[in-house]
Amino acid sequence: MQTDEAKALINAILGSDVRFDGHFDKCFSNIKDAQQEEIIEWVKACKELKSSPIQSKTNSEMIGFVKRIGSNLRAILTKEKKGYFIELFLDKHKYYETEMKKLGF
Repeated sequence: MQTDEAKALINAILGSDVRFDGHFDKCFSNIKDAQQEEIIEWVKACKELKSSPIQSKTNSEMIGFVKRIGSNLRAILTKEKKGYFIELFLDKHKYYETEMKKLGF
């Protein structure tokens, strides 16, 4: 699946224009098709709140969902507690740690 196609599908699932952060394009295009599908299914589970969110320690109005993909990639999907999804971060583990700290998770 191409990254533009994946972004459009993710935005359609979430019902809003989500920002894509980290090295989303590069990471998404370099993973296997099965892992790409796994991300799409995970996004659906987050939308339906079937995946357990974590609460930001610095922003009481933000929650996040975290997904491990393979051994080195991580995804973070952030959402306003009573609102829209904000951002989908996809990058290597070392950048994920920095992003988690920045978001207060």
